Amino acid sequence: MANKNSNRKTAAKMVMDVLKRHDALDPESAITIDYFKNLKLTTAVIGYTIGNLINDGVVNKTGDDRYYFNEAGWKKLEKKVNRGYLILIAVPVVFIIVMLGLRYFFNL
Repeated sequence: MANKNSNRKTAAKMVMDVLKRHDALDPESAITIDYFKNLKLTTAVIGYTIGNLINDGVVNKTGDDRYYFNEAGWKKLEKKVNRGYLILIAVPVVFIIVMLGLRYFFNL
C-alpha cells in the first residue's frame, strides 16, 4: 500500500487531511499553522494552498490565526467542480448531436 502522503496527493488534499485528522472542524477546535510542518511541502506551497482554500471557503481562519475545515464550503466547491466537468462533457456531446442532425436532415 502506498504512503499516505504520496506524490499523487495534491497539496490541497494533504492540507485538508491534516485538518480532518486533528478534528479541526469548528472555531473551537481550530489548529495553528504548526500542525502543517510535517507535510512534505514547502512553507510557500502550504501558505499558498491554505490561502486558496480560504478563498474557496473550504478552510476558515479564526481571529487568532488558527484554521479549521468547513464541510459546507467543501460541498459547495465540490458541486462547482462537478458542474464544470459536466459542462466539459456535455458541450461536445451536444455539438456532435447537432452536427449529426444537420448532416442527416440536409444530406451533407
